[in-house]
Amino acid sequence: MILYHMSQTLILGKEMKNDFEKKYELTLPFVYALEKGIDSFCDMLANGQAQQTVPDKLAYLDRAKYETFSIEGAFEFVRRTEFPNCLSRLKCKYFFDDLENYKILYEAGWKQEPEEERAKIHLYEIELDDECPQKCDMLLFDEAIDAMFEKRDAEAVLSCARRYFSGQQSTSPVWEIMSDKPAKAVKDITSILRSMVE
Repeated sequence: MILYHMSQTLILGKEMKNDFEKKYELTLPFVYALEKGIDSFCDMLANGQAQQTVPDKLAYLDRAKYETFSIEGAFEFVRRTEFPNCLSRLKCKYFFDDLENYKILYEAGWKQEPEEERAKIHLYEIELDDECPQKCDMLLFDEAIDAMFEKRDAEAVLSCARRYFSGQQSTSPVWEIMSDKPAKAVKDITSILRSMVE
């Protein structure tokens, strides 16, 4: 199966890694807090009480990244407890099957960066050895981000996670394709990305 992936670090011809930045462990304190109850999770958010339970790197994250990992932790908690047959978001790789989605991502995250930074981004064709990857609506995860950052609404985050893993969709879904199976970058198509965003 041929899909697409945008990256600063992937090398043509190399196998992609699951959890390549080793971030999964940073979600676990939030999972454990939710196992005790939503109040424990909210206390952790309010007080930043992660230092006793996680590697030092979580304790030193800025507030925005700390909250982003809390969202990933909430999604992982819902996946473990309600959708155990679904893939863990941080233990897989992400792709799109529609190049237009990369234009949106690039414009949201990179278009305003200096040319030197933009030049680091590459778009690849990926050969994925998975006939049935998981598809979820990325906009439901974005909705969870808004609920956390704007309102600190943990219940809304958990609701988004349930909708996400159950296959529900927003009004204009953006389907991210996830797999933990072998995947390799087989062609650099960055020139196509550049032509789309210029």
